[in-house]
Amino acid sequence: MKELTKREKEVLIELLKGARTTDQEIARRIKTSRPTIAKIRNRLEEKRIILGYNTYVDFEKLGLHVNALTIFKWNDYSKTKELKDIIYFIKNLPEVIVFIRGEGLGGKSKTMLSVHRDLREYEIFIRNLQEKWGPNVTEVDSFLSSIDTIHKRYDLSRPALNILNQQHK
Repeated sequence: MKELTKREKEVLIELLKGARTTDQEIARRIKTSRPTIAKIRNRLEEKRIILGYNTYVDFEKLGLHVNALTIFKWNDYSKTKELKDIIYFIKNLPEVIVFIRGEGLGGKSKTMLSVHRDLREYEIFIRNLQEKWGPNVTEVDSFLSSIDTIHKRYDLSRPALNILNQQHK
């Protein structure tokens, strides 16, 4: 882990609690100046500790009703160009929220979380993936759910807040 100063941790904790919090408000909370907060925020961005700021939306209100966890096996790691191409391809699909390479579940090596308007759109999505990448994408398994059955949103700020609060004590 990159070493953070006490002030950097304090600013990061405040931003993780609410990314829209103004520098002025953070300065008030941790008892320093707004220019100091701006410098710390810029430093955290330059160090690539802060990678961006997110907006959470209600997918259903946008017409997206199906949540899909798709796991598949990439068959031939010697085909490095094709592997780089599929990673680039999937990373740029607008439906894909998260794309992870790993190992497990009977040799499967890729996992993606995506959202779709309906089941038909998901079926087309998977069919296109299989048609484009042919024999390299096999053993495709899916876990489908309605968006309204998500009990906890995918939020990376909570584990980060937890570790920072433990270190800050």
